[in-house]
Amino acid sequence: RWTLTAAFPSLRAGGLLRHRYDDTRPADYLAAWLSHLALCAAPVAGVDGVTRGWSRDGSFAFSTLEPGEARRLLGDAVALYREGLIRPLHFFPKSAWACVTQGGSSTKAQVRWSGGARPEHGEGNDPAYRLALRGFPVPLDESFFALATRVLGPLLQHLHDERLRHSPDDERSG
Repeated sequence: RWTLTAAFPSLRAGGLLRHRYDDTRPADYLAAWLSHLALCAAPVAGVDGVTRGWSRDGSFAFSTLEPGEARRLLGDAVALYREGLIRPLHFFPKSAWACVTQGGSSTKAQVRWSGGARPEHGEGNDPAYRLALRGFPVPLDESFFALATRVLGPLLQHLHDERLRHSPDDERSG
């Protein structure tokens, strides 16, 4: 049995605010989403169930979810976390973001993973991933694509970000 606790230092009557002075990256969306799920799963009296993110290149928001839906999605995230403690999960935020925001494009995910013309910037060069994945010949396998959709699909369904609507080739990588 797991118990989840969360602290919200930027909680206001209008909801949760997350901010940083840098461009928005996939990890920012994911961190805000997990906080948002916790906020909506256990609503705070007098506080809107809205999460907003502000960064150097713009803003995004998640609107209120029903507590039951938020608990279900948060439970799934905790189950994945628990599974990841047992074996490496094939979830890589930057490559997954490139894939899911581009309609499931395996090509975009592969470019993000390998770095394309700049391999030194590929997500696959991360020493932690290289260590965890030794012995796995193809990191962007069926498991990766399934996890990318499972984790980021609900996030994107509830995300309001005009930057993603106006720039279809935007990979928001970093």
